[in-house]
Amino acid sequence: MKINFVFLISLSIFFSNDSFSHHSNAPHYDRDKPISIIGIVEEFDFVNPHSFLYIRSDLNGESVVWECEMQTANTLIKQGWTANQFEVGQQVIVNAIAARRDPLGCSFTNAEMPDGSIINRSGSIETPEEIAFNYDREILINNKPNFKGPWKRDLANRGMGLGPGSQRPQVDRLTDKGLIAAESYDERFDDPSFQCSASSISRVWSEPGTVTDIIQTEEFIHIIHEYMDTTRVVILTEDHQPSYIDRPYGHSIGWYEGNTLVIDTIGFEGGVLTPHPGVMHSNQLHMIERLHLNDDGMSFVVSWVAEDPLYFKTPFEGTRHFIPSAYDIEPYGCIPEIAKR
Repeated sequence: MKINFVFLISLSIFFSNDSFSHHSNAPHYDRDKPISIIGIVEEFDFVNPHSFLYIRSDLNGESVVWECEMQTANTLIKQGWTANQFEVGQQVIVNAIAARRDPLGCSFTNAEMPDGSIINRSGSIETPEEIAFNYDREILINNKPNFKGPWKRDLANRGMGLGPGSQRPQVDRLTDKGLIAAESYDERFDDPSFQCSASSISRVWSEPGTVTDIIQTEEFIHIIHEYMDTTRVVILTEDHQPSYIDRPYGHSIGWYEGNTLVIDTIGFEGGVLTPHPGVMHSNQLHMIERLHLNDDGMSFVVSWVAEDPLYFKTPFEGTRHFIPSAYDIEPYGCIPEIAKR
């Protein structure tokens, strides 16, 4: 069965305003300290995992340069931005949130441009542009649900589970060893994204503004997440092997149950399940993901359950919703020197 859809995507609402950062802003920026900077564009770094806008302005009679963190270049490209969005020497008024530790650091909120237009952190530009595209796909391939192609988070359906800004789980969720591991983690400095790592399977499914591409064969499922250039292989033709060497994203096998792809993953290195609020996992982590294709073939829900008998008393669970993307996946190309800022 084949189904045809035409999608209209307004660039001004492609993502919601509060959904962009690949890590929580709270440890680094103080939302109770908004600032406005009137100055001249010194430089615009259009890169991943953050773009940065540098503004030269006068502060108490001294010429200084502010460094304002922005969204990832890959996210902003999908909003119609280019590397020339800000021109050196251009006068702007930047509204931002002050950094907690850097007296000249800030998190970009919006910019008032010389022509009176406003560019928001969400990437929206004054005049929305709509992209129309036809999406023509089979619901089934060889009697299996068709997950092939590029997908993006459906932010109209927020899903559930821990994410940026969540509070650390209650004591009764973690074992003594899990609590000790959590206490050793400082989200201001230990976020895996600072080393250009996606952190975990649940984290990489959660990144808004990026594309996930799925390649589907009879023997393998290749899941390619744009975020941090994360690639996973799900083997459909064998069981777990006893000789696995632990890896950051483990070893995955899978099978179909009706319209659902089930992924079973073990063999993890110890690491970070969620960078914010900072939940650690051991090498005993076991994850089950279920990708359920909806009846129209035009969306799917991924749900996961994470169990770790060494660190968790009870499992951690989450869901995310996905719809087709008008954009193909692009290299993320995280730059460690910028990620650590």
